[in-house]
Amino acid sequence: MGKNIVGVSLRLEKLKSLMNTESNEVCVVGIYGIGGIGKTTIAKAIYNDISYKFHGSCFLRNVRERSQDDTLQLQQELLHGILRGKSLKVSNIDEGLNMIKKCLKSKKLLVVFDDVDNLKQLKYLVEEPEWFSTKSIVIITTRDKHILTQYGKHVLYEVEKLNDDEAIELFSRWAFKQNIPQETYGNLSYQVIEYAKGLPLALEVLGSLFLGKKRSEWKSALHKLEKIPHMEIQNVLKISYDGLDDKEKEIFLDIACFFKGEDKDFVSRLLHKVPTECGIRVLHDKGLITISENKLDMHNLIQQMGYEIVRQECPKEPGKWSRLWDTEDVYRVVTKNMGTEAVEGIILGISASDQIKFSAEAFKMMNRLRLLIVHQHAKYNSMVEHHFVGNQVQLYKIHLPADFQIPSYELIFLHWDGYSLESLPSNFQADNLVELRLRCSNIKQLCKGDMIFNELKVIDLSFSEHLIIIPDITSVPNLEILILEGCTNLKSLPSKIYKLKGLRTLCCRECLKLMSFPEIKERMKNLRELYLSDTAIKELSSSSTKHLKGLTDLDLTGCRKLVHVPKSICSLRSLKVLSFSYCRKLDKLPEDLDCLPCLESLSMDCLRCELPCLSSLSSLKELSLDESNITPEVILSDGLSLLKSLSLNYSRMKQGILDNIFCLSSLEKLELRGNNFSSIPASISKLPRLRSLNLSHCKRLLQIPELPSSLRVLDTHNSPVTLSGPWSLLKCFKSAIQ
Repeated sequence: MGKNIVGVSLRLEKLKSLMNTESNEVCVVGIYGIGGIGKTTIAKAIYNDISYKFHGSCFLRNVRERSQDDTLQLQQELLHGILRGKSLKVSNIDEGLNMIKKCLKSKKLLVVFDDVDNLKQLKYLVEEPEWFSTKSIVIITTRDKHILTQYGKHVLYEVEKLNDDEAIELFSRWAFKQNIPQETYGNLSYQVIEYAKGLPLALEVLGSLFLGKKRSEWKSALHKLEKIPHMEIQNVLKISYDGLDDKEKEIFLDIACFFKGEDKDFVSRLLHKVPTECGIRVLHDKGLITISENKLDMHNLIQQMGYEIVRQECPKEPGKWSRLWDTEDVYRVVTKNMGTEAVEGIILGISASDQIKFSAEAFKMMNRLRLLIVHQHAKYNSMVEHHFVGNQVQLYKIHLPADFQIPSYELIFLHWDGYSLESLPSNFQADNLVELRLRCSNIKQLCKGDMIFNELKVIDLSFSEHLIIIPDITSVPNLEILILEGCTNLKSLPSKIYKLKGLRTLCCRECLKLMSFPEIKERMKNLRELYLSDTAIKELSSSSTKHLKGLTDLDLTGCRKLVHVPKSICSLRSLKVLSFSYCRKLDKLPEDLDCLPCLESLSMDCLRCELPCLSSLSSLKELSLDESNITPEVILSDGLSLLKSLSLNYSRMKQGILDNIFCLSSLEKLELRGNNFSSIPASISKLPRLRSLNLSHCKRLLQIPELPSSLRVLDTHNSPVTLSGPWSLLKCFKSAIQ
């Protein structure tokens, strides 16, 4: 729990007293209250406190928001928790529902559904509590008490507001970085406490607002608070918004309307012409946003405050709002040509069931448009995740007339999934464009005629199967990321791609007709990631690789025509991730491959050539050699001191290899599925950190010796194996319990 959490212990004990954890029935616990009262905090506290008692557990955050277009991901997260980390691929929602229903009946589970405001959101997760096994506990947090009465038998717990002592402590932690107010601010602090009425979110936001301020500034702000009704939580939060300068307000509204949940670096890149990094820091300091794992987030009430600020620009005419995010409002504006020059940003999520047509003049009057996002994120992510080479990813395409125009002079971000035209509009102005994403489009060539993209940093044309030409590099001098994944008709890259000195990522995965990689004649010091998997390239030239000294990721997986890898690849001293898997025609690998000092992950599955010695890869943490020819010299314990994961499934291993493996002191996961050995050396007990061991499908394996006490997962299915003595696993189980 966070260091500034106050009053949770008392509420946790009260909630536990209401719950009968020893009952043989399914226990449904409803935690309800107004937004910002601390429902999620209490749910997380009880989850952390009792989850160890269950066979599986899962905390599903933000169900209300994510169920709109992310149901499949929610299902997968639920299954992941139920199955204790095991991964099951779910290809569609109905399949996921059947899997969930089947798994729930056999286990005692703890599941939290956080932020539910409609029972329909549980329809494709757990529609009825009867699906659960006995002694399971289901916790639902919601603002609507009525939902809980609809869901079945339950324990109801309304989260109480903070009492005065708790409120002053929480406020003081944010405003003064201590548990009590500074003496000279005592009376002013109690005025804030009276105003906030025990709402934790308001106390945190106001505490951040007053941090480091003078008494005169406090009095001025408190005077403003007096003009806002106490019950209007949105207006309480708006006090922090009013303290922002104009640029900070613009950043806040963009995040609230378009970028909640997005990567901070992505937002900073888009809004680079304003002091975004500083602005984001101010928003964070004032409690208006949070940043976790580099993702921008904000409380629902704060986001709603942002929405309301925009609505008030012209309450009854969304065509005059600066930002449009609601699907119905967007449909009405673009289909009836109601947009005006006030509109700066639009986000529209679409699906095949949406009946929408854009006229040529749908955006004609929006001359200040900066952000245009027409996305199908949920469908795209699902299809790409379960995509197989040769099967094209297809998204619904809104038909656009041939003379369709986009007012683009101010445009910095264009994201249009399933863009139906063969090129950008003829009058497209790219002067300010920073990021262009046309996934699964009909694009054949980006533009007809000369067009300069001086500000463009990202081009994503993934799965645009008709693409045959990409822009000449002189038109995109500042490009940093180029994604061409799944562009199956693309045959070549620009010969002078090395002129893109700022290029950091080049992704050509599944460009099935790409037969060669251009010769790199000059140093590309910024290129970090090069993905060429499942292309038709035959070789990488030595002259090219020697100019890629900054490369950290090189993926050549599935390059079935690749026959040669130059020795110069061993000079890539910054390389961290490298894969040659499924390059079946590869004649030889460089002998000095173990001279890569930073390499952390190496995959060489299904290779027919002889493998080099890897014993000097001192930074290696993951190694996969499935279905490859392995000799004892390939894996020596000396030098592989950091190796944590080793996969040798269905490998043609020579005698003595296992003895070498069992000297790898850092090994945590070992995959030996489908091998032909008949015994395991007793030295396996010397692996002090081994947690997972897979010995399934080892048809000749009859006996396993004593195993290390650290082991938590052992898979021996389809192997005729017995354990050596009754105490072999008991030590592991005792260790796990302790």
